[in-house]
Amino acid sequence: MEIKISDDRKVGDGNPLYIIAEVGINHNGDLDIAKQLIKEAKAAGANAVKFQKRTIDEMYTKDFLDQPYIKEGSFGKTYGEHKKKLEFSDEQFLELKDYARKAGITFLISGFDFTSFDFIEKKLEVPIHKIPSPFVTHFPLLKHVAQFGKPVILSTGMHSFSEVSNAIQFIRQFNDKIILFQATTLYPCPDELVNLNVLKTFKDELKVLVGYSSHDKGVILPVAAVALGACMIEKHFTLDRTMPGPDHAASVEPRGLEIIVKYSRSIEKGLGSYEKNILPGEEAQRIKYGVSIVAGVNIQSGEILTETNLTVKCPGGGISPTVYYALLGKKTKKAFNKDEFIDDGYIE
Repeated sequence: MEIKISDDRKVGDGNPLYIIAEVGINHNGDLDIAKQLIKEAKAAGANAVKFQKRTIDEMYTKDFLDQPYIKEGSFGKTYGEHKKKLEFSDEQFLELKDYARKAGITFLISGFDFTSFDFIEKKLEVPIHKIPSPFVTHFPLLKHVAQFGKPVILSTGMHSFSEVSNAIQFIRQFNDKIILFQATTLYPCPDELVNLNVLKTFKDELKVLVGYSSHDKGVILPVAAVALGACMIEKHFTLDRTMPGPDHAASVEPRGLEIIVKYSRSIEKGLGSYEKNILPGEEAQRIKYGVSIVAGVNIQSGEILTETNLTVKCPGGGISPTVYYALLGKKTKKAFNKDEFIDDGYIE
């Protein structure tokens, strides 16, 4: 299984891992911080950097936006003020897209409503659309995004397997280029609630490519996801985990992202082939470290081979010990000195 995401890039079986540095709203509404995050994501070796876009009044009810939001890390007195402070304008997103292009890293955005997705598709021309976890059951939005015809990443936090399965069946009516992300919507997510084994369930049961959206605090679990079959990993990314804002604590700083990239690439190389064969270079090692049937003592011509006069020692290159028991009871046609390889040409 593989999906083409650009003229020169595919994901899936046999293709390199795709690593997304998830800025999200960790820019705190500051364009300079956003640009620095793009620069650091590129330096760390990520394939793409991803932001989030919301049309606040379209996404939330007025009552919800008007509720007080007095808490540590808040950017406003109401939830609406808080959310609007963390949004960039369309012009700022276009500026960031151009900055990412010049930096040499793919620019992606998660949309949260119809208007945002239309802007992302028509103005930013992203190669992949990411649908966040809250919208697994939002069939009108799933259809809208799927009909763009581009690869779709669907994150799955807060939803059951049956809900995820229904969403996949629905999307496939319009688009079969799906990468399904395991996610747990906790910021940060305790390690014991990450459940990376779900990746195998998704892959086996739903026949989709899979990835991991990491809300845990460390660098190990995103790397482990690669070993479990993830073709994409997404890690929340910040300049400073102590900054105010809801997602910084579940993010890694530039050095953490660099480690994730480095170790993920090592795991990817180490996974290698599904076939077990003798590899180039191992033949010589088989001689050095292997074992052969040899004479355990001096053996006379015409002597019967027994467990008393045969033994197995290194190096390899002689008769394989897999036939050790088949030789017992046979007669020699020549003498063998102790430690000499037994030659089956001289065995009756």
